[in-house]
This record gives sequence, C-alpha cells and structure tokens, in this order.
Amino acid sequence: MAIVAASLIGVQMMTIKHTAELQEKNFSTQAFQALQLVSELIDITEINLFYALDAQQRDLPMNSSGVYPNSGSNIPLNSLEASDGISVYRKFSGKAAHRGLNEQSNYFSQIQIQSFQYGYNLKSAKDAENLRYQIFMKERAEMLLPIRVPRNILAEALDTALKRNDILLDYKYTILTQVDGKNAYIMGSEDFNPGKNNTVYKKLLFADDDPLKPDYLCVYFPDQSNSFLKSTSFLVFPSLLLTLIIIVIFIVTLQIILRQKKISQIKNDFINNMTHELKTPISTISLASQMLRDSSVSLSQSTVDHISGVIFDESKRLSNQVEKVLQMAVFNEGRLKLKFTQIDLNKLAETVASNFEIRVTNENGELKTEIQAENPFIRGDEVHITNVIFNLLDNAVKYSKLKPIIELSTENKNGWVIVQVKDNGIGIPKEHHAQIFERFYRVPTGNIHNVKGFGLGLSYVKRIVDVHNGKIKVDSTLGKGTRFRLYFPLKNTQNYGKEN
Repeated sequence: MAIVAASLIGVQMMTIKHTAELQEKNFSTQAFQALQLVSELIDITEINLFYALDAQQRDLPMNSSGVYPNSGSNIPLNSLEASDGISVYRKFSGKAAHRGLNEQSNYFSQIQIQSFQYGYNLKSAKDAENLRYQIFMKERAEMLLPIRVPRNILAEALDTALKRNDILLDYKYTILTQVDGKNAYIMGSEDFNPGKNNTVYKKLLFADDDPLKPDYLCVYFPDQSNSFLKSTSFLVFPSLLLTLIIIVIFIVTLQIILRQKKISQIKNDFINNMTHELKTPISTISLASQMLRDSSVSLSQSTVDHISGVIFDESKRLSNQVEKVLQMAVFNEGRLKLKFTQIDLNKLAETVASNFEIRVTNENGELKTEIQAENPFIRGDEVHITNVIFNLLDNAVKYSKLKPIIELSTENKNGWVIVQVKDNGIGIPKEHHAQIFERFYRVPTGNIHNVKGFGLGLSYVKRIVDVHNGKIKVDSTLGKGTRFRLYFPLKNTQNYGKEN
C-alpha cells in the first residue's frame, strides 16, 4: 500500500510538472511571437514612412534629390547614338541588306533600343529608390530611440501583438540599451522591475541597422506564476485532494490493523490471566471437597472449620473475579445502573481507610489519611465510588515494595473535591500512562512481581469517574511510586451518567 501510494503520488506530481512545463513553454512561444510581431510592425511603420516621404519627391529630377549629385537627368539612347555617345550594334548587315532585310533590321533594332531604354530607366529608378531607402534608414538609425519609436506607437503595437497571441495578462515593458557600456532602461513602464522569479522576454529591435545597436524590447508578466497555477489548478487540487484522501485512508487502515492486533494480544493475555485466576480457587475448592469426602482423613471440628473456611474464602474470591468480568460486560453494553445520592467524600474515605487498614497492617505497611476537604458533598453513586477508592488502595498494596506506605487524602480546589491515593510502589513507566485505563491492559512490569489480574481495575475506575463528570490524573515515577487524583465536581449543570 505504501509503495503504491508513493508511486501514485509520484506519477501525479510528474504529470502536473510536465503539464506546467508544457504550458510555460507554450506561453514563452506566444510571448516571443508577440515580440517578433512588434518588431515587424515597427519595421513596417518605418517602411511606410519612407514611401510616404519618397512619394512627395518622386516627380522631381533625379539629381535634385541629391541621389546622383554629379549627373544630369536620364538622356534617351537615340540621342546618345546621334551624338556618338554610344554605339548601337545592328544585326543583318552586309549581304543580308541586299536581300531586303535592312529595313527589317532597322525595325527590330528600334524595338530593341526601346526595350533597353525601358529596362535602363526601370533599373535606374529602382537603384535610386534603394539608395534613397538606405540613406533614409541610416538617418533613422542615428535618431534617439524615443524619437524613432514613439511611446504611444510602441505601446499600441505591443498591446495588439500580445492580444493576437492570446496573452491577456498584465505586463511591464521597456527598451533596454547600453549607455557608456552599461545596461539602461530608456523608455517603457515606469515600474519595470522584474523579480528573481519573473521571466523576462527580450527581442532585438532594428536588426537590419548598420552598425547594429543593442536595443532590446523587454517584457515580463508579474502574474505569470499565478496564471500557471490557475491553469493547472484543475489538475493540482483534485490530485492533492484524492492523494490526501488516500493517505488518510491508508493511515486509518494501519491504525485499525495495529489496534486490532493490540486488542487481540491484550485479549489473549486476559484469557490467560482469567484462566489462572479462575483455576486457582477452583482447584483449591476441589481439593478441600476431596478432603471432606476422603474417609481416611480424620475430620475433627477444627479441621472441618478450617476446610469450610478455605472453601468459603475461595468461593468468595471466585465470585469476585466473575463479578468483575460481568461488571465490565455491563459497562460495554451501556447497562450500568447508578443510584445518585448526596455523598460525604470525607466520611466515605475514612470508612474505606478503616476497612482497608487491616490489610495494610498485615503487609507490615502504613496507611496515612489526610481528610481536609471543607466541602466534601457531591452527588454520586456511593457503592461505585467506594469501589473506586478501594481498587486504588488495592493496587497500591499489590504493586508496593517491601513495606507499603500509602496516603489517602481529600481536599477542595477550584470547585472540585479531590480524592488522592499515593503510594511508594514500583511506579508506572511514562510510556504506559496513556494506556493503563484501557480494558485488559496491564503494565508488563506487573508480571515481575507475580501480580495477576484481568487488567480491569483502572478501566473500571476511569469509567466510574467519567459517568460522574469527573477527571482522573496520574503522576508516577518508575521505582518511586504513583499518585492518583480523582476530581469530582461540587456543582454540575450536566446530567450525571445514566440514572436508571
């Protein structure tokens, strides 16, 4: 899945990049075509200007235009022949004349002379026109660019050329030349200032000038990048959205797989622990029953009392274990029945501490109480809150060191009644703090001390505190002990749990 997702993302990125490159290349081609058109329009404008000015001088004698300053006007060829200025070679002379061809030859010679005269006049006029054009362009090349290319004509030609090439973006332009060997902007947009990310398109003007001058028409488009982004957005945004959806689905799928794997492992541990917890009392009861049925065993009253006491204790232990499992099943099905009454948490904590003190004493430990809540009254289920405090004290003993030292206290703070249970036990690693309230979860270090259980105690505590709209916080340092704080609200505008 990861390889396919990465490959799909790569293909999409390559496609989008290729599309953007094609659009940029197409835009560049259109921009250069527009600048070429501007250059041609400027050249055509100068050519039209030449013919307009030349038409005013076309009927004047040729020497008066200054084109041939040392010559007169054109002289007919016949006049040049009569004055021995030129020699005309005539065909069909000699014997051919006696055959009556002399008049015909004179006729054809006359036509040839007229043809030569026409060609001579045409070529002379064309050469004169070319020479006048060269002189005109030389004079134009010596003009200052703002005079040679008026700003309004340049702006109109550029705007027309860009529109003809379907470029409708805002643009900045200038004419770049060299002054004293340095680049200089001599005319165009006053705010012409391309950034590093702007592409500047350049076209040489007056490429036929002699000598050639480095005069370039430069154009850039400030919104070119945004235009490319908009033009590719129909590919980019759907691709990004679909890719994001694929990534989210991929992550959620992995989380579900890992969670299911974790749940499966936790349930396997739960089954193993439950088997051990149920098997031990059942085996003890079975052995005690066999002793009662064994006729070879002398059964005195004290022996019967002892065996019946073992059966009673193990039966009670077995019943408690089954009750825990059934209780969590009820929680999961949402059928928890709560009976809310006014509770004095100070009195409740003292009662639990008094009943639990015997067990702590048997472990050579010490149970300290600090009942300091000035306003201990809340609404809640007394049985379940009692079980919560009892479970925390039970864990404090089970996971303690050689001699458990446990502190049970109450206090008021910011509208809460806080019940705190603190011990000097083995502690809980920080990486397990967020998981200890999950069903069936047991911190691995618990097995080192051979403490068995279902991993349901803290899950039960968390659930009861939640249905009372309270909070539970844990502070623990590995090897130094753990502190649980239960927060119960004095006043609450929400309904408390499910009151059935």
